[in-house]
Amino acid sequence: MSEAPIKEEKIPTYNKKSLGLLLVLVIGGVVLGLILSNIFITEANDRIQHFNDEFGDFIPPGIPDFPFRVTPLTAEEVFLPTLGVIVVCISMFLLIGLIAVYFKVFVKTKSKYIAGLLFFLVPLFVQSIFSVSTLRSLFVTYAIPFGHGFRESIGFGWGGLGQIIVFVSIFESIGLSILLYLSNE
Repeated sequence: MSEAPIKEEKIPTYNKKSLGLLLVLVIGGVVLGLILSNIFITEANDRIQHFNDEFGDFIPPGIPDFPFRVTPLTAEEVFLPTLGVIVVCISMFLLIGLIAVYFKVFVKTKSKYIAGLLFFLVPLFVQSIFSVSTLRSLFVTYAIPFGHGFRESIGFGWGGLGQIIVFVSIFESIGLSILLYLSNE
């Protein structure tokens, strides 16, 4: 008599090690992003205040369309830039995690494919550093004395450079999270 193989249902389980690593990296990115954005907000407000201290006496009273900003940034104005810095910092931490995972695998296997992944991830990490620097400079776009159209095109207005960096970084972080999770299985 032949026995039929027992069919077992596989219960999907989650890789707790990968999820823990993802959680630690995301929290690290959020903390660094909040610290950096706080520094950037302070720097932008200091620049605005410095301009106001230097040229405040020359500002004609009662001119509503005066091109220079004299008030500190508001919460609405710093929300999207802060979100952008946080998301880019999360991407940076995820890239550090991926580089560490693939370097560990490369040391064991000496695989050319893994070496290629490392050569791809390191420049991506450097690009993230430059993105943080770009977002830093975009924090002060509200103080730029040019017309509103120019400010929105380089700042965080609809379709502006800052907004594009934020959206690209969100998708990058999602992709890196998936890659890191799958790399640790």
